[in-house]
Amino acid sequence: MGAENLITEISGFLNIRATGIKILDILARSKRGLLVSEIIARSKKSERAVRTHLKLLIQLRLIRRKKVVTKKRKLAYRYLALRTHELIRSTKKEMHQRLRRLEARIRSA
Repeated sequence: MGAENLITEISGFLNIRATGIKILDILARSKRGLLVSEIIARSKKSERAVRTHLKLLIQLRLIRRKKVVTKKRKLAYRYLALRTHELIRSTKKEMHQRLRRLEARIRSA
């Protein structure tokens, strides 16, 4: 299964919207990772939309970020795609957590 198909499947499971899917796809194609400004330029989405989706993807552990210092000596983050097996592991973990929460709600109802 290719990275694009995997991203589509995972996005369906976790209800990730189009901008999140686009960001995952862009990062999967980048070997060194990208800064927010580079993701904005490639996705043609607003900074607010990109930052919102990056936050969600980090929370879901579908991407990772690395601190870097820019040429202007400012702190920034470089966002990186996970390897296929890491992506699958993170998706499984999130699905298990959601199932446990659902079961807990059912028991308490």
